[in-house]
Amino acid sequence: MGVDIKSEIVDYDGQSTLLVSVKNGGCVIGTCLAGNTEQSGSISSRTRLFYIGNDPVINLICPNHGNKQSDKLVSFSPGFQGYDQKINDALTNSFKRLNDGESLGAGLHDIFSLLQDGVYAVYYSDYYPTDGSGVFFWGGYNISHEVRGTAECDRMIGNRTYKPCFLFPTQPMDYYTARTKIGTDEQVKARQVEGIVYHVSGLFSALLKGHHGAVSCVESGVPFRCAVIEKITEPYTDKITADPETPVSEPELEEGIDASAPDAAEQLDAGATGVSDEVMPQSVTSTFSKGITGFRSPSVKIPLEVFPKDMLRQILEGRSEYKPAHFNVISAKLQTMRRKSVNNNVLPHIVLERAEQMPDFEMIESVYAIDSLSDEQLDCLLRGDVECNGKVIVSPNFYSSIVTACNFLQFKDPKRFVDFSIAIMENPELVAAHEYVARRVSGQTENKKVFNFFKKVVDSGEQKYEKVIPIAETFIKRYK
Repeated sequence: MGVDIKSEIVDYDGQSTLLVSVKNGGCVIGTCLAGNTEQSGSISSRTRLFYIGNDPVINLICPNHGNKQSDKLVSFSPGFQGYDQKINDALTNSFKRLNDGESLGAGLHDIFSLLQDGVYAVYYSDYYPTDGSGVFFWGGYNISHEVRGTAECDRMIGNRTYKPCFLFPTQPMDYYTARTKIGTDEQVKARQVEGIVYHVSGLFSALLKGHHGAVSCVESGVPFRCAVIEKITEPYTDKITADPETPVSEPELEEGIDASAPDAAEQLDAGATGVSDEVMPQSVTSTFSKGITGFRSPSVKIPLEVFPKDMLRQILEGRSEYKPAHFNVISAKLQTMRRKSVNNNVLPHIVLERAEQMPDFEMIESVYAIDSLSDEQLDCLLRGDVECNGKVIVSPNFYSSIVTACNFLQFKDPKRFVDFSIAIMENPELVAAHEYVARRVSGQTENKKVFNFFKKVVDSGEQKYEKVIPIAETFIKRYK
């Protein structure tokens, strides 16, 4: 039976999204659970794999019984030597078609046929080729370690949508050659698309095509624009708040009944025969859920009424993730060791330096957690207040508020970020935040105002700058 691929653009809330459904797919690229395979023997950890063909590529150890709010321990699979020629040809062909001007649906057709069955959101987005902590992604996962931002559900971002922007590699570092990079140095300047990625977990996607291009983009300062494939699996629910002036229908009232209440039976009787004001006064504002609102991936929330019916049926009747038929072959290769290992020191030094200066996980998390910050709100934070006009600005925790505000401003408004950071370090009452803020603002390596402030700090030697002085001295050396 052949692969059945359908695509449709849906419009909702002023935006458009390309949805692609795959039936009878090749199951050559995807993710699956592999049980408890951690060598430490921890029974509370679950192993999840991103695989290509018959090989595990990325191993994710999911602690706390796979809790979706926990970050994962990530490593590049030690046995992976690269995918076979047919898969490489499909990826290369799709990459070429996109850069020849074909649409996402047509250009990625060969890759869609390799996916697990399901419904996918497909779009373009810029990526930072790092591990989310300033380490260039290629060669950054040789040792299993906790990677921040890999949790499926981020506590700060909450239920908001976000776009993944960090990378896992799908090629060993052995594949990097300076000769190939010389060819991509000029090509990246003319390309419409620099890479193709498949979303794996949280803020991270696996780079299927474009590893050498990522090196050239970072070195040349070219944005790394990727075609993104995200599987839509998770249901979501929007809470509904009933206005006091708006009549509430009987079915809605029945859903709002608390089954544990002592008078639950009376409430049910009232709902069946007509609710009286004594049981549910109309003047009381209530918040309730009417069930599932729709299905989502990290970047999109598609309401039920917008979903094409055949795609909605496929999500409801299918499984969000499943083991491929060749899972035993994949599992057997988990502990296989590669013949050689090369670290990322072979990469150009300027690429490693620029990776350190790219936005990190904390900054991106803050951007999606906050809609905006006014000057009035920043003034309140500088006074030590976590509220402005009776509303919590960021968080009830002051230190957390300062950290999040700095990250948000650093990404959105560098000028205000510098001014805000200097104001914090000038205030001795905010000494607990001095070191963190100093490290953050020291990333503005060419900013004259930061240099002047740090020079003043070093020259004065005042006690209130105790935690700032070491960072200031390092910044001045690099600036000069």
